Amino acid sequence: MSTGWLANAHPESFWPNHTWTGFAALSGETKARMLVVLPIHGIADHGLGLPLDAEEIAGGEILRRVVSKNDSLRVLPPLRFALAPYPSARFGVDAETAHGQLCEIARSVKAAGFRRILFFNTSPWNEEMAATVALDTRVGLGLESHVVNLSQLGMSFHPGASREARANAQAAAAYALGLPVETIADNVRRATKADVRDADFRPGNFQQPEPLAPDDTLDGETILEAAAMICAAQASSLLPECRLEACATTLRAPAFPSGYRKNYLPALTAGEFAAIPQKNRALVIIPTGAIEQHGPHLPVGVDAMLGQAWLAHALPKLSQAAARRVFVAPPVTFGKSNEHDGFPGTITVSAKTLRRVLFALATELHAMGFRNLAVLNTHGGNSAVLVYTLREIQTVLGLRAGMIKPPMAPEISAKEAELGIHAGEWETALMLACAPELVRMDEAVCEYPSRLLTSQAWMTRDVSKSGVMGDASAATPEKGGAWLEKASAALAKRIGELLD
Repeated sequence: MSTGWLANAHPESFWPNHTWTGFAALSGETKARMLVVLPIHGIADHGLGLPLDAEEIAGGEILRRVVSKNDSLRVLPPLRFALAPYPSARFGVDAETAHGQLCEIARSVKAAGFRRILFFNTSPWNEEMAATVALDTRVGLGLESHVVNLSQLGMSFHPGASREARANAQAAAAYALGLPVETIADNVRRATKADVRDADFRPGNFQQPEPLAPDDTLDGETILEAAAMICAAQASSLLPECRLEACATTLRAPAFPSGYRKNYLPALTAGEFAAIPQKNRALVIIPTGAIEQHGPHLPVGVDAMLGQAWLAHALPKLSQAAARRVFVAPPVTFGKSNEHDGFPGTITVSAKTLRRVLFALATELHAMGFRNLAVLNTHGGNSAVLVYTLREIQTVLGLRAGMIKPPMAPEISAKEAELGIHAGEWETALMLACAPELVRMDEAVCEYPSRLLTSQAWMTRDVSKSGVMGDASAATPEKGGAWLEKASAALAKRIGELLD
């Protein structure tokens, strides 16, 4: 199975693929030399005839091509919930939430021992926010903070940019998606009429960008290679002791596989989005996960990865009629994981930020005409915040909103069922089925909580030295495969029931 559920990323430099012990093993001197990259991608119709996640498609391809031969980069999962000030932009949050979320992620990066962060921004509406956060993390956290915007790399999604820069962005994203010029041209012909006001009066007012017909003389691969070279040169200037270079790649890999993208809202064009019939009868699934420690044998991206894997297995099991009424929202990758503080590699956002992101997402879906939401949560630390936020969503927005989750495996022992609550047999077996290359069974341990804290707030370090709470050593790929199939079938059944 592909492990590209979270991003189109270089596997060796991708933060979620590493264990907490791997982060801990890096010396302070090594971490001080390394550069952590946080991608910021908007979801929008830029008038280019592309899917709404075109920014991530192009930006992910660029970052993947920027490789470090001496392992000097760590790339975080992209942040997809930032500013979206115009109707043509989707899934945005307010300025305070965007700023707070970025700063909280940066704070976790510092807590892991790193000292340099680069905000890689593809969104024309978040250049000023990235600059603001870079300064504030420099002043408030003491990080060496940098910003690289897509507009510095020879392409831009800004409707006020030059025709050449917009055409380059269009060609690069189309190439990465494998979309022919004819398809893009047809989408552009059907595009919404431009609505641009005061373009020369900063910041201008770009309600709907002007449609741009594709230029069939442009080579998207060449444009991507050139952008990656510029990006590598800029990153190398930040790491004088290292040599970064852009590598060619034949892999064109959007963040989610093709079967998943059929139901993924950001993978639709603006026209396809508008044409969804009877949105009030559809069900939108919001995956919520986390980036946090999962013992010495599992990567920190387990929760976020498993949420996408569940959906990838469950969606094909829906009937054709049901599949046409089920859609997936952008995943909330970063969760509330402060119970794992002290284990490097964990990224946590606050309860306030998690609540505001979820409520903003629900508010926008409501405005789009959807009336049924299901949160697929794969991280226990999110649960309390999600429950009280869903109650608010139900009352304030009048939505039918609740939580769904795959059932735990009934075949595990009674002790594992009671105490195996984190990185134990269940999660380890599932990862052996989903992404065996990221599992280190030689490091798997059996460690149950040293004591039960039923009424007291507790942190992982209170009850576990390894970060494991369960018997990871009992996991096998065979168990994981069987459990994944059985639980995804149960999840598909539950999704179908919610459509009735």
